[in-house]
Amino acid sequence: MQWFAQVIQLVYEFTGQIGIPNYGLAIILMTILIKLVMFPLTQKQMKSMVAMQEIQPKAKYIQQKYKDDPQTMQAKTMELYKEHGVNPMGGCLPLLIQMPIFIAFYQSLFNFKFTVVEHAAFLWVPNIGKPDPYFILAILAAVTTYLQQRISMVDTKDPTQKSMLYFMPIFMAFIAYKLPAGLPLYWVVFNILGIAQQLYVNQSRKKLNPATNTGIEVELQETQKENQAKIIEKVAGRGKGGNDDHGDPYARKKGKKH
Repeated sequence: MQWFAQVIQLVYEFTGQIGIPNYGLAIILMTILIKLVMFPLTQKQMKSMVAMQEIQPKAKYIQQKYKDDPQTMQAKTMELYKEHGVNPMGGCLPLLIQMPIFIAFYQSLFNFKFTVVEHAAFLWVPNIGKPDPYFILAILAAVTTYLQQRISMVDTKDPTQKSMLYFMPIFMAFIAYKLPAGLPLYWVVFNILGIAQQLYVNQSRKKLNPATNTGIEVELQETQKENQAKIIEKVAGRGKGGNDDHGDPYARKKGKKH
């Protein structure tokens, strides 16, 4: 925690060198640096989440088709993930890494000794080491959390994801209005950068895969494949014995006599 506080002070001194000494600006710059360090992880996670969205119709089709056979359903689902290079647990790692940073920010700001107290003021906040008196940052934390979750949701109809879509913003607003303002400031800036990155990933993916299948289209495609397989088997059977009624050696001999 002491090391993290020293980094905040170091970045603050940098803002002084560029002629804008301010602790709020220092936290914004730190957030950008943290985002850049975590970029490879978050980029991979976001691509995985978008890929999960694209294969949802196929995953639902597998779940419906093998609902009475859990083992086969799990095996087919894992094959689908492997085929498309998707890791369903990929979204956990960036979150796990971010939580210690969040806690370090909290501990550092809670006991932080500002060298120049006047420079702890940022926009409408008198002191970023104390809670935002107008709750604006708490509201922004809730709104940006909602937006980031909304654009990265894998299945918009899943009840668990829908409940988290509303629970997490409310939870973040609840804790943000009590915390030192520097912490929700970090959270809001990090979310804004994450939203921009997610929109970029979504747009890039759409250019690569402009058409995505709906559940009905997937079912039709799978049904067509099954029908084609049946036709091939039927034709192969006829090739051996002329037709289905005369597909065995006895039938062929009987046909020759006639």
